[in-house]
Amino acid sequence: MNDTQLYAMPIEELAARTLVAGRALSDDLPVNLLAADACQHRQIRGLLNNTADDDPAGPRARPAVDRLVDILGAERETETLGYVHVFEGENDPEHGATGAVYRHRILTERGEAIEAWSNKLLYLARMMRILDARLCGERMINRRFAG
Repeated sequence: MNDTQLYAMPIEELAARTLVAGRALSDDLPVNLLAADACQHRQIRGLLNNTADDDPAGPRARPAVDRLVDILGAERETETLGYVHVFEGENDPEHGATGAVYRHRILTERGEAIEAWSNKLLYLARMMRILDARLCGERMINRRFAG
């Protein structure tokens, strides 16, 4: 689901989807696979408790998700085997190669899992930010017309 759809859906639906996504993340995240050690395992579990509560736009949920993204990003760096340059484009007979060269990260199996869960966390963080912005906008409008 893209940002335009998240902004267009009813705010109640966005809140419900964000709440369900936070709870699902808390239930499904394979902490044993993603955590580097017991200390990090405990830290991740504590942060997940903040994403599973009943306020996905609350003061603890968004920072917890952002911190989880940071932790997994650092772990992904340790699971990087190297990089390869990948060309995306076409070979034009008249002008030569037209396209772009991208640097692609080569990850271990654990690194691939970390990457996948990081993407899910980033999507949840985006949903939380949009929900928070929409709630703030609604409060602003209500204050404006209340008095």
